[in-house]
Amino acid sequence: MEELVFLNDGSYELDAGAYFGIVPKAIWSRHFKDRDNKIRITTNVPMLNINNRHIILDAGIGNNFSDKFNKIFNPLKDHDIEKTLQNDYHINRVDDIIVSHMHFDHCGHVFSKNKLFRKSNLIVQKKELNAYRHPSEFTRGSYIRAQIIPEITRLKGSTRINGNISTIITGGHSEGHMVTVFSINSKKYMYGGDLFPSAFHIKPYYITAIDSYPLESLRMKKKLVKKAINENITIIFNHDPEHVMAMVYGTVEKPEMEFVDIKN
Repeated sequence: MEELVFLNDGSYELDAGAYFGIVPKAIWSRHFKDRDNKIRITTNVPMLNINNRHIILDAGIGNNFSDKFNKIFNPLKDHDIEKTLQNDYHINRVDDIIVSHMHFDHCGHVFSKNKLFRKSNLIVQKKELNAYRHPSEFTRGSYIRAQIIPEITRLKGSTRINGNISTIITGGHSEGHMVTVFSINSKKYMYGGDLFPSAFHIKPYYITAIDSYPLESLRMKKKLVKKAINENITIIFNHDPEHVMAMVYGTVEKPEMEFVDIKN
């Protein structure tokens, strides 16, 4: 049995300058509405069910927020993956959590003591785990200081997890950022993490201001867009509230998209 479903872990507000980087407001405002120069972004969490093994790609924003966090990011927990997995899918355990990186909005539930995650296997790049544990002055605000609950599998570079799933280390957004490429029912997908947080960011030079190594992001985005076009890979956007995934065609410099219904 192979199945792909999409969960949601709520939304939060982010400074538009952080999200769009050097892209002028005259361009991004055609697609996004801001409130006091902040935009609300969501947290789409793909779940793979492969031979009754439940795997999630990233772990949402979580549900343990400080007063300072609430004030800055104004999280809205109208959805929570813990509740959805237990109440709607009746799942008792998440077997693997493959995180693109350790920023707070991608690994929130790896700090949860809920039974769903206590015996999970957290799969993360060794470089990223080191960056999380030893943040710089630039990256410190992106990481949560808390106890990681699952067991940890440390990857060293691009790795094949199993016959269906491979990871590609990209760097760029963070020290050990990676994307996950997988197949479900003979269809190929790429979970782009924060190299492709939304459909808007499909253009290689549309890079967030949070990226630690933007030139590396640019290089890898070009490589991954070319791969998606050549191999008919559907790209999944983790922060896009309207378009969860799309097929990409055209050229690397001017990629075009055909949005895919998540029910397909």
